[in-house]
Amino acid sequence: MNDRKNNISPSARTNRIAVVDDHPVVLEGLAQLVNREDDLLVCVKADSEKEALEAISKQQIDLVIVDMLLKNTTGVQVAEKLRSRYPGLYILILSMSDDQHHVKGAFQAGARGYITKDEVSEKIITGIRQVLKGGIYVSKKLARKFSKQTIVSWILEADAGGTLGKV
Repeated sequence: MNDRKNNISPSARTNRIAVVDDHPVVLEGLAQLVNREDDLLVCVKADSEKEALEAISKQQIDLVIVDMLLKNTTGVQVAEKLRSRYPGLYILILSMSDDQHHVKGAFQAGARGYITKDEVSEKIITGIRQVLKGGIYVSKKLARKFSKQTIVSWILEADAGGTLGKV
């Protein structure tokens, strides 16, 4: 099956993405948004932690987008499990919340990006690309609320073992 936008086969895409959200509209919408990009391909769509962990264990994934609040768990808990199993995997949290507790927990669990759901589509793609390059990404709203230095300190606090690489 070829990509409709530029007639590029899915196998030619370089960055493999998993999306984890328990709201079907958000899950499908994010997948469609990401799949419009030539170099990004959603390979896993999961609506639960269990389904995500099982699917990710069966294939190479570069980045996981995880909703902060899933049924029976949080994005932080999913990020912690993913980080322990796949230290090189990039994680981006998608959330309605801009609460410091959630944001700090996400970065301390191994996320490299945090996007609020009120962000425009283009910024979600920008966030994905920034994290895939090894950078840190936060929504504009969060960037006004928390300094980059604060976010980096949260990451470094959690990365005493050095598994997250250079920040």
